[in-house]
Amino acid sequence: MIREGLKKHYIGMNKEFRHRGEEPGRLENFSDAVFALAITLLLISTSPPTNFHQIQRFVIDLIPFFLCVVFIILIWHEHYIFYLRYGLRHGKIIVLNTLFLIIVLFYVYPLKFLTKLIEFGIAYLLNDATLIQELKGMISGNDVADLMIIYGLGATGVFFTLMLMYRYALSNAVELELNKIELFDTKVKIKTNFIMGAVPLWSVLIATFFNDYWPAAMIAGFSYCLYWPLMMIHGRMSDRQRKKLIESEGISKSES
Repeated sequence: MIREGLKKHYIGMNKEFRHRGEEPGRLENFSDAVFALAITLLLISTSPPTNFHQIQRFVIDLIPFFLCVVFIILIWHEHYIFYLRYGLRHGKIIVLNTLFLIIVLFYVYPLKFLTKLIEFGIAYLLNDATLIQELKGMISGNDVADLMIIYGLGATGVFFTLMLMYRYALSNAVELELNKIELFDTKVKIKTNFIMGAVPLWSVLIATFFNDYWPAAMIAGFSYCLYWPLMMIHGRMSDRQRKKLIESEGISKSES
């Protein structure tokens, strides 16, 4: 399984954090099946090409499909890290995990629809009148703001639910025997997921309150550019604080 292979590496993880969920349970296996279903849903509407034009369309469709799969894998990886670190299977975690999986399944179609709009640029570049006309029929300009609201609510739900899962892990710090480094990493994850959810929520608010104005959808879309400065500042501050904490705890590079 992918989980077993990743345990031998530390991609996206901190070596100082002890793993309490080495053996995946039925909850994690069920969650993996739901993520597999989410990727499968991306392919449901794709039919085998029967002529050369459809082959061209199929190649173009690979771009939004690739982006969707990347986003879903990134979310899955965050889910994987949580269970590997804490191994929690309490009742509240089961409820939050169920909510998380429901939102992920809901998130798939708005994500696929939004990434498919990238094909507009490709269609104009190729001067493909048939594709341009087809894409124009997908959505009107007045509905783009509503699409940003639907997509933003899905993204907000995913990351805020992850944030609540990490907050629950933090509330069980004594039971989990979290040390200072692990407490710090848990708090960083809470802040990270808050930022990841706050940006799409801000986009939703813009698209909602300025829905009647034509630039609303464009501004709501560009709001996601806030990820770059916010995550860069958050990352640098967290790394600096973590290094100081590691030094104060006397953890050597060989141990890390």
